[in-house]
Formats: sequence, structure tokens, C-alpha cells
Amino acid sequence: MSWPRTLFGRLMLILFAGLAAAHVLTFGFVLGERGLAMRGMMVSYAAADIASSVAMLDRLPAVEREAWLPHLQRPNYRVSMGETASAPRQQRAPDTSPLSEAVTQTLKQVLPAQALRVTDPGLPGISMRLHLRLQDGTPLAVDLIQRGLSVSPWVVGTLVLQLVVLAALCWLAVRQAARPLAQLAAAAGTLDPARPAAPLPENGPREVSQAAAAFNRMRQRIDEHLAERTQMLAAISHDLQTPITRMRLRADLLSDTTMRDKLHADLGQMQHLVEQGLAYARTSHAALEAQARTDLVALLESIVADYQDAAQPVHWLGSPPCTAHTRPQALRRVVGNLIDNALKFAGEAEVALTLQEGCPVIQVLDRGPGISADEVSKVMQPFYRIEESRNRATGGTGLGLAIAQRLAQACHATLVLAPRAGGGLSASVQFRME
Repeated sequence: MSWPRTLFGRLMLILFAGLAAAHVLTFGFVLGERGLAMRGMMVSYAAADIASSVAMLDRLPAVEREAWLPHLQRPNYRVSMGETASAPRQQRAPDTSPLSEAVTQTLKQVLPAQALRVTDPGLPGISMRLHLRLQDGTPLAVDLIQRGLSVSPWVVGTLVLQLVVLAALCWLAVRQAARPLAQLAAAAGTLDPARPAAPLPENGPREVSQAAAAFNRMRQRIDEHLAERTQMLAAISHDLQTPITRMRLRADLLSDTTMRDKLHADLGQMQHLVEQGLAYARTSHAALEAQARTDLVALLESIVADYQDAAQPVHWLGSPPCTAHTRPQALRRVVGNLIDNALKFAGEAEVALTLQEGCPVIQVLDRGPGISADEVSKVMQPFYRIEESRNRATGGTGLGLAIAQRLAQACHATLVLAPRAGGGLSASVQFRME
């Protein structure tokens, strides 16, 4: 039997197994005590009944005793006399069991003049044999019949009903204890700054309400921290626009063309960094866009057409008709960022749309230098760049893939980077099953 993997299953198993075992043991002890009491009563009644039978046989003529034997038989013993009683087929050792001791003591009290001997006859259904003699010396044998303790059907039904009620109460108790933990785990799993969620209900037992209140306060602090960080990044990026514009105007007044070109290059990089910072700050608002059933083929063809109109080497590999329930503007920005990244490092890009296990997958392919396996997770982090230099040819902000990843999450998709067969990089936007 395997151990349950859930807390609910383990608590349920422990509680029910322990309580059911205690219940069954108590029932067994009650039956045992009942059996002892019934045995004591049976010995007492049987001794008195046997004494009456012996007294009656003593007063009957010898020729009439055999005719009266059938009237002396009882459900728990039977009487025999004559040669069968005096000469058993096999001599048996005396029976020294507790039951025989109890029977012997009781019979000696009611038949003090009798020479009583108890043996085990070795016959099925017979627990012991009592050997006595009538006053004229005629041997008499009394075989005590084994009778099991009978249990009424309603007793078994009551026990089963009690176990069912016990299991139901255990289920209710464990559910009350485990449900708040499941709600807390579900709330933690859906924690997303882009999608505000309702706070956990702060009701129930004191420990549960305290945990829910602490979780709500933690989520509020996280939301406030993320909102403050995004607001600060947006404010800094926005405020840098004005001094950059002033510096660009002042650079135009320089007579030294070499110095002017260098300043314009530096200001261009600063302008690009500011624009990327604003774009990254706006990714938290992507979840506010309404979702709609989108024709992915038409969307990708229009994106590729825009790049081709700008004389960019972007190629559409075609696809069968395919739709998805997503945010089209956010998805457009994701694909655009991936194409820009491919053009920057490979000089050209290819766009494809496939289906994997019924889910759409958008692929942006290139033949550039690619990304090593140990760098894949790092390039998703903001401001991380594989290329250490910051010149115009290979420079960048390190925000392109981070923006694409956050926007893909808002579109209910996952951004996956992998080496392309034959060299290059494959950037896939894999939609999740609806």
C-alpha cells in the first residue's frame, strides 16, 4: 500500500485507521467479555441441569432409563450411559483447561458425592466429556457441545454503519484543516502583478484567518513594490527625454563635425535605452488589453509585410489556418522584438507557425551565432547582454528578450529559446492549452 501524496490523504488515512482500529478493538473486547459472561452462566445452568438429570435417572428403574435419555438432551450437552460411557474407544488424558476446571468446581458444589472425571474425547464439536456414576454404579457420560458466540446481524450492520459515520466525520475534519492550505497554495500559484486578484477570505479558525491575513499583506506589499519600481523606471526614462533633446540641439551647434557625430551616436544610444526602458515599464499594462479570437496567420503575415516594406530581410514560411484566444497588440510586440533581435545578430529572420499537440507555436528563426545553453535563462533577465561590448554594432539594452517574455506571459504563452538545427537560434512563442 503506497503512502498518499497529499496532506488530505495522509491525515485522512491516519485518523481513520487509528479510530477504526480503536473502534474494532473495543468491539472485540466487548464480545470477549460477553463470551466470558455467557460461559459462566452456561456452566452454572448446565451444572444445575446435569444434577437434576442425575437425580432423575437415580430414581427411575434401570429398564426405563434408556427411554428417558432423549428427553434429557440439551442444545449444549447430551447424555449417554452404559458401556459407551464407561469404555471409550481410546483412553483420553484428563482435561485441565480453564473451562473444565470451572465445570468441575461447579458440579462438585451441586454433586458433592459424585466421583467426577473430565476428559477430552477428541470428537469434533465436543469440548469435553464428564464421567459420572449413578447410585447403582451405572456409568454416565455428559458431552459438552462446543457452541460459538453468535452475533446478531444487526450488530454487524451497526458496526459497519458506525465505521461509515466515522469515515465521514474524519473526511469533514480533515477537509476543514486542509482546504485553507489548498486555497493558500492556489493563491500563491496565481500570484501575478499583471493580473490583480481578489484577496483571500480572512475567515475560519483563528490560525487560518491569521495566515490568510498575513498572505494578503504580503501580496499587497509585493504589488506596491512592483508598482513603485515600474513607476520609477518609467519616470526616469520619461524625464531623460528632455535633457537628451537639449543635448542633441546643442551638439548640432558644434563646428567640429567629428565631435558632433560622436555625440549624436552617444545620444542615439541613450535615446534607445530610454525607449526600451519605457517599453519595459509598459509591459505590466499588457494584461489590461482585452483578449480576442485572433487569426494568427493574418497577424504574422501583416508583421512580415511591414518589415518587407521597410526593405528588411524577413521571410514568411507559411502556415495552415490557425487562431488563438490572445491579446493581439501584445503578441505583435512580442514577435516584433524577436524579429528585431534576429535582424540585429543574424541580419535576417524567418517566421513560421506550427501546431504542437494542438497548440499554436510561433517561431522566429535565424542563422546567427545563437545562444549557449547556460546563457538561455540569463538572457531573459532585464539588462543582461551576452555581448560585453557596448558599441553600436553589437550594443543593446538587454531588455528586448525580457520585454518579449513578459508580453508572452500576458498572451498566455511561453517564450522558449533553443538552438536551431544547422546553427542559429529558434525563438518560439508556445501558446498554452485553453
